[in-house]
Amino acid sequence: MLCAAAEIRTGNRVVYIHFEEGDPGSTVERLKFLGLSDDAVNDHLAFIGPAEQVRREWLTALMEPAPTLVVLDGVNEAMALHGAEIKAAEGASEFRRRLVTPFLRAGAAVLSCDHLPMGTDHTRRDAYGTVHKGNAIDGARFVLVNKEPFGRGMRGMSHVYLTKDRPGALRIHGRQTGVPGKSYFGALSIDATGNSPELWGFYPPRDTDQGGGIEGGDPAAEAIIGAIEKAGGAATSFNNLCALLRDSGMGYKRTRIRDAVDDLVVAARLLEAPGARGAIGYRLPDSTGSVTGSGSGSDEAAA
Repeated sequence: MLCAAAEIRTGNRVVYIHFEEGDPGSTVERLKFLGLSDDAVNDHLAFIGPAEQVRREWLTALMEPAPTLVVLDGVNEAMALHGAEIKAAEGASEFRRRLVTPFLRAGAAVLSCDHLPMGTDHTRRDAYGTVHKGNAIDGARFVLVNKEPFGRGMRGMSHVYLTKDRPGALRIHGRQTGVPGKSYFGALSIDATGNSPELWGFYPPRDTDQGGGIEGGDPAAEAIIGAIEKAGGAATSFNNLCALLRDSGMGYKRTRIRDAVDDLVVAARLLEAPGARGAIGYRLPDSTGSVTGSGSGSDEAAA
């Protein structure tokens, strides 16, 4: 939405195709919250909420005049609407061929918005069908992991990760997380409380030599560090970490542990690494910044 607002503000045309909402009300409301006038939205935004498969002639009409930005919101719904299999290579290719490529050929930047599965482990790199969707991308792929919920009268924040970078111009600006191909880019904050002069802000990764974010702060984070140290410097999965905490007498809820792990990873006090049976594990960095420990315990238990 911030990208759409920026394009509209400079007088460029934006096409917003929302496969999960047929009414433009919510989208228009958010654009106005970001400071756009009714005239700017009316003049430069084309909103479509398809209820049936998109036809080529419809796309052709949307490219006159040519937009600079096209947003495809709800990739899984779009694929389902067009009969494309979400987890199959052919499904991702068909989605790109029918809905992305025509706009790229017209010179527009295309943003495709997807969702992580509800209740998924936060260490999952991307949404359903990741491998095939990723292979079809000719550009960058970002993942937002929500830390504080967004909403009316609230201040929300999400961590931003880069999980694909073609042709490779962006990754240098991020920080490696310990998971191959996943770089931490910073925190995105939106303040809808009315108490801040800034509606939104993006904060790049902090230098770990300047405090590390939560050093000596969160008791849950310190408990995690202590439990992993006791286990030899590593946990083979999130479940294994929960078991280590329980064995140490720490009865934190899983959501609390996940939040603390997020903070530790952002602060570079904990590194993500390949774990047991394809899971994401966690390791402590040594004094040189490399990983240490071999892990212990079972992957069977959960808090």
